[in-house]
Amino acid sequence: MAQSHNCLTRGLNAIIQQAPHISEASQPGYNAQDVKDLLFYVESWTMTVDHHHMTEETTMFPAIEKLAGVPGLMSGPLHQHEVFHRGLVELQNYAKEFGDRPEEYQWSALKSAIETFAPALMQHLTEEIGVISSLEKTCDSEGLKKAWAEAEAVAKANGNLGMLVSTHTYVSSTYYLRVYFTNLVRQYDVFPLVLGTCDKSYDGGNDFPPLPGAIPYAIKYWFGRRHAGAWRFNPCDYWGNPVPLPMLPENRAR
Repeated sequence: MAQSHNCLTRGLNAIIQQAPHISEASQPGYNAQDVKDLLFYVESWTMTVDHHHMTEETTMFPAIEKLAGVPGLMSGPLHQHEVFHRGLVELQNYAKEFGDRPEEYQWSALKSAIETFAPALMQHLTEEIGVISSLEKTCDSEGLKKAWAEAEAVAKANGNLGMLVSTHTYVSSTYYLRVYFTNLVRQYDVFPLVLGTCDKSYDGGNDFPPLPGAIPYAIKYWFGRRHAGAWRFNPCDYWGNPVPLPMLPENRAR
């Protein structure tokens, strides 16, 4: 749980740190492709957050409540999803719209869209870890492990790449149905972001996500080819090693 939350946080942090240094059309050094790559990265990040929360709402939360025998036990985290959801959708719409009109991109507008939901999202990602950890006091630990394993299984892509899209998830709303099928079509566009935000050196070293050794190569050289420019914004390489953020002025000069 903590590792997946850290990945989402790193992705947003990479956006916030690098986006101010992407020149707008009225500024020296403007490059339309840089803007398109940035906004595609932003859109892919919002889809990753969508899928993470869809998995929790349709699989993990119900499993925990069933295990604990307490209906509504996870209503707190679920309500937090609702608080920042609209802002997340607006950010996704902004990225889609201005990705096609890069000459109209403005960091101030992107920043405003992020600020509408980022504090609530960060609060949620922090507090949810505590909620899940506290369940060990009242729930069987093996049962919790099973619930987490089932959620991971749902998050896997047809049981092979072990990342994002499931073909058998029960989806409870029209919005998440749209997100689900969009993710299914755009798995090529999301896998590289997920791997590029997983820092395997974090917390003294970790193996999240646990993948066969060939998978990072497949994602880099196959899945990541079409939008390679967007994955420049990742804070890690495909093998979980932290890398300098390339759009920061001090790193561009290298």
